[in-house]
Amino acid sequence: MRRRLLPALLLAAAVALPAGCSGEDKAPAKTPTQRLEAARAALEQAGSLSLDLKSTDVPARTNGVTAATGQGVVSPTEPKFKGTITGTVKGVGATVEVIAIGDETWLKLFTPDFEPFDLSTLNAPNPATFFDPSKGIAGLLPETTSPTAGGQVRAGRDVLTQVTGTLPAQRVEDLFHLGEGDGTYEVTYGLTDADQLRTATLVGPFFGGSDSTYTLTLTGYGAPVAIDRP
Repeated sequence: MRRRLLPALLLAAAVALPAGCSGEDKAPAKTPTQRLEAARAALEQAGSLSLDLKSTDVPARTNGVTAATGQGVVSPTEPKFKGTITGTVKGVGATVEVIAIGDETWLKLFTPDFEPFDLSTLNAPNPATFFDPSKGIAGLLPETTSPTAGGQVRAGRDVLTQVTGTLPAQRVEDLFHLGEGDGTYEVTYGLTDADQLRTATLVGPFFGGSDSTYTLTLTGYGAPVAIDRP
């Protein structure tokens, strides 16, 4: 009898053990809001980033920046950017080399050397602003309304978890110098398993009328970057 009773008692004890004793506990999954907050912190702490900006469905010969690529330094006091921007001014498209440090910008615009240039005369955004923790890309994340978990997509070697939501149009206009500041824009973020923001896709009336799409891709978190005044 005892031999039969002992296994039964052991089985009953195992069933009665709390789930926490299994050794396989997992932390509760982060909410979309928590993941965006973690992505914001990762951006602020990155120090430096590489940026690639592309657009689709932009009306032909419409003034505005349509693409950019380069490296930036994240800073609340003196953000920096060095790379190229592509855009259209008065119906003419061009790609120019740019250095932006704080509020100062220099362009190679039909010149062999960088020359000081005021981008506001073209109503073009200062690309250094994208690396300002509050005014730039990182600042978009906490302003995202109704963040919702989406599916997963592959981006190169990364599998990204998507988070969708909306952004105030005025916030988008302030950053891109496009749009009219009314309503909202749809946004889809792509986050790595480590909660680094890899992509941000914004859809809305950047040029009025029908929607256009701008996609930011961020890589090279913390890679060495040297950007100096020319």
